[in-house]
Amino acid sequence: MDDGCKRSWELLSQSLPSETGTDIANGLSNDTQNAEKNAIYVNGLLDNLTQVLDKWIINGARTTQTSVYNLVRQIEREAQDPELVKKAKRMVKRAGLPLEDTSQRKKYELGATDAAKRRNVAEERQRWEAATASTNAVGDNVARSALSRRAGRNGKPDLFLQNTDRRLDPQSVAEDKAEMEKFAGEDNDNSQPSGTRVSSAGLGLVGTDEDSAALTRISELVARAGAGDAFTGDRLGIGGLDEVLSQVKRRVFTPLAAPPKLLKELGIHPVRGLLLYGRPGCGKTLIARQIGQLFSPARPITVVAGPEVMDKFVGSSEKNLREIFNNPPDIYDTFRLGEPDGGDSIAANALHVIILDEFDAIARARGGRGGSQGDAGVARDSLVNQFLACLDGVDPPIVPTLCIGLTNKRSLIDPALLRPGRFEVQIEVPLPRSNEQRISILKVHTKSMHAAGRLLVSDPPPNTAAARYLERNGGEDVLSYESFLSDIAEYTNGMSGASLAGVARAAASHALERVVGEYSTAVIDNDRPPDSMLDCVVTRDDFDEAIKDVYESGGDRDWEPSEDEAEDAGQKEKSDK
Repeated sequence: MDDGCKRSWELLSQSLPSETGTDIANGLSNDTQNAEKNAIYVNGLLDNLTQVLDKWIINGARTTQTSVYNLVRQIEREAQDPELVKKAKRMVKRAGLPLEDTSQRKKYELGATDAAKRRNVAEERQRWEAATASTNAVGDNVARSALSRRAGRNGKPDLFLQNTDRRLDPQSVAEDKAEMEKFAGEDNDNSQPSGTRVSSAGLGLVGTDEDSAALTRISELVARAGAGDAFTGDRLGIGGLDEVLSQVKRRVFTPLAAPPKLLKELGIHPVRGLLLYGRPGCGKTLIARQIGQLFSPARPITVVAGPEVMDKFVGSSEKNLREIFNNPPDIYDTFRLGEPDGGDSIAANALHVIILDEFDAIARARGGRGGSQGDAGVARDSLVNQFLACLDGVDPPIVPTLCIGLTNKRSLIDPALLRPGRFEVQIEVPLPRSNEQRISILKVHTKSMHAAGRLLVSDPPPNTAAARYLERNGGEDVLSYESFLSDIAEYTNGMSGASLAGVARAAASHALERVVGEYSTAVIDNDRPPDSMLDCVVTRDDFDEAIKDVYESGGDRDWEPSEDEAEDAGQKEKSDK
């Protein structure tokens, strides 16, 4: 208390009996202590409010906004000093939030509207039920809504649902769902983004007439994209993997290109997952990129590296994975122009191809029996569970989806992902095992070099650098292009496709080093730049040096000291002792 209060208390205590004055003094002292404690507590709440407001300014999340309003209401209830309440409201106002939570609830959520509106919604529902009722085998009218059928027995739901679920037709359920979404308005929080809708193709069915026409057109586009020699190595720029491409075409491409009606009659649907595995540098990523464009001619493919999905915050990794599945890229504009529905039916049924590089980063086998794993293992297990739900969960993806996983070690992948129905197509991408395969790979990487006349062979294109070299120097020991590739393939046994590509690049760098050195010398001597810059050709000697370079750089040994360095180190160690 200040001096004035103390003096007033002294005068008051002198005019009262001693016992009464003591009781009042104790009461005032307790009130003061309680007020001080309350102020400390409320100031702590204000500090929490400051942190939550800072977080809301950064992310603008709805959950953070709710936390702000909860803290304000708590301060209003707990604070004894009204100035602290005013301070909290000023902080909220400065952050740009309204003082009251004005967020809209779901349009048809129970309790969110008044009784009249709820009654109108119920009457609309009853009229819809009567209009869409069907007749069963006995001749009785049966409501098409599964929920209404379950509640039709004495007004009580059937908790076992055996008879009811046995009569459900998945195609009718899909149509009912689309009709109910249209009836409900599609403007609540759970609705799909504008321009997209759930397609019956995700169920492996042929749904409405629009979906049937769109699926037929999409299958024709896929068939046209893979027609002829589209799946050959020469066309795709992939050498030595014709057997792998043949398996991919038969098991993945063919069902996508088949008419939907035929698939329905056969009782099958296209595969959901393709796993390419093998040693590094064998061409898995190249195959996935090239065939992904054949599988999805109407929609861009999505390429994601497995580690990019991982996040340090709890639940963020699962959210990143859901975003990949739930937000496919839009179809190309050419498939929207001139369409009666603006291309929505094609967008809802066009295949979404997801390429997951380093797949084992997000799909490792789950463990942790008896709590033996740490938090990181639990988080990775949760991500695998989310992936299973997105790929093959109760609700299908919003558009047909094909996942292509790429990994060096198939043994690391969770077995639940490798079962049939998920990643049921698993193809090994091996090292080139024969000279023919290595020749095919070398041809891919030297094709441009030979066509431009920069490769020294006996059959170069006329009027090129290689042809002029042969005219000046002769070509007695020069091999033809096919013989040249065959000879190089014999010396590169055991190399991967990436190593063979490295041989071609290293050979070109040796040829460039030779001509650039001559050019630099001429520039320093102020001479006219030599014509050899235009006559640059890659010779057999350049390829021999390149093979040595690749073999040396591809070793797995660490640095080792030479004999002299080891001897000097031993003498130094003896002198130190």
